Amino acid sequence: VVDSVQVGEAHMTVLTVEGEVLTAGAGSYGRLGNFETIDQLYLEPVEILTTGVTQIAGGKSFTLALTEEGVLYGWGRNHKGGLGTGYGMAVDMYAMEPVPSPIEADELLGRKVTKVAAGHSHAACITESGELFYWGMSLYLEPVRVNELLHTTVVDVVCGQDYVLCLDKEGKLYSFGAGKHGALGQGSVKHLNQAAVMEALQDKKVTSMSAGWKHAACLAQDV
Repeated sequence: VVDSVQVGEAHMTVLTVEGEVLTAGAGSYGRLGNFETIDQLYLEPVEILTTGVTQIAGGKSFTLALTEEGVLYGWGRNHKGGLGTGYGMAVDMYAMEPVPSPIEADELLGRKVTKVAAGHSHAACITESGELFYWGMSLYLEPVRVNELLHTTVVDVVCGQDYVLCLDKEGKLYSFGAGKHGALGQGSVKHLNQAAVMEALQDKKVTSMSAGWKHAACLAQDV
């Protein structure tokens, strides 16, 4: 029985209710997670992730999986650091992980991840204490904490094309990253290096949100 599905540019990842991960589609850059780079017409299990996975998130050509222990795994293309697995400071167009590799960043040591999201070539996660981390976009090869949000508790996160939206426990919506098409929701601001609250929604309580590559939307109620 299928629990959730993630679709990338040329591959698909499926999570079952039993916590098993299956993939199909283009095998280039190891995005199917089984060492091979050949295409698969039918869903096949990812041998390392046959049980215990609770969430999956997919970018253009990579996938992340979160286990019930709160550990993240990444596989596929890693040319901009979207897998968060590090391995040196040089990332080129051929960088990849052909099999799920754990994200063992120093900043995540001792922390349990509870939610993961992926964008075009970057990703983000939330820990059980409500801290937000992100990586990729050719900026960071491993997860880094968003320190400007330490004053609140982050409960949800979504990623678009080089931007991040996150929601705190009070229903306030924050954004950062690249947003020349207006996806940041910050008026004429086209880029934010630090997370900033959306002033236009200050009198609203956001209840859910969604991020496309170049646009975003949310549901909110009056407060």
